[in-house]
Amino acid sequence: MTKTHIWSIISPTDKGMEMIFMCYLRDENGLTLDEFLEKYDVNAYEHPSVTVDMAVFTLIEMHGRKELALLLIKRRNHPSIGMYALPGGFVEMNETISDAAARELVEETGVTGLFFRQFGTFGDLNRDPRTRVISVGHYSVAPYDSLKIQAGDDAADAMLFSVKAEKQSQDSFLVTLSGKHEFSFNAKIAYDAMGERLGSVDEKVLASDHDKIVFCALCALNSQHREDIAALLSQNTKQMSEALDALDRALGQLPACRNLIV
Repeated sequence: MTKTHIWSIISPTDKGMEMIFMCYLRDENGLTLDEFLEKYDVNAYEHPSVTVDMAVFTLIEMHGRKELALLLIKRRNHPSIGMYALPGGFVEMNETISDAAARELVEETGVTGLFFRQFGTFGDLNRDPRTRVISVGHYSVAPYDSLKIQAGDDAADAMLFSVKAEKQSQDSFLVTLSGKHEFSFNAKIAYDAMGERLGSVDEKVLASDHDKIVFCALCALNSQHREDIAALLSQNTKQMSEALDALDRALGQLPACRNLIV
């Protein structure tokens, strides 16, 4: 019986039969799937490491009004020792990327119970001096005064910084983070035939490429319905109005672009 004839009598819903059939297929070397896997050399290719970085947004009280805020840690160890960064770390072999994001956030900041959305993959060749590291960026939104922050693991400190992006020219934006210290960097949006993408990020002030990741997280947040994000930031009707104002100040000058392609 030929492969074509077998497929003609197996319906698309017969998943069990489909898997049994696949186990008996042979490749161009005459190997079944089990035989191929038995011979497969897991070291045939170098393995990039995979990490997660989390941009957690909330509201903070500053100068008598609420502002959009971002959770940062201060790195305890190499690399980038003493620099501020997004919380994050390596994905373990026995966990999903989302589980890794939740675990690393708890370990470094003590924050639990948040929902995450991926917004980008960051893989510059020299982004980490240890080895080839590819990071998956996540963002989350937490209500005002709901985060119980406690630095731990690789974090010497963890704290909230107000954050905003101000337009400098047609496609250039000044991102400012204010808290115990103040940092600012310039980021540019570029365009090609496929649409928006991240251009350059100047004046590196955060660890690794986290300036770039923060800007992309702001653009991802800005791509959502403003009222929906304000509702997530709020615990009551008054805070909803304050959250909308804070979002307008922080994100109002960003273009209505989709998630940036890096």
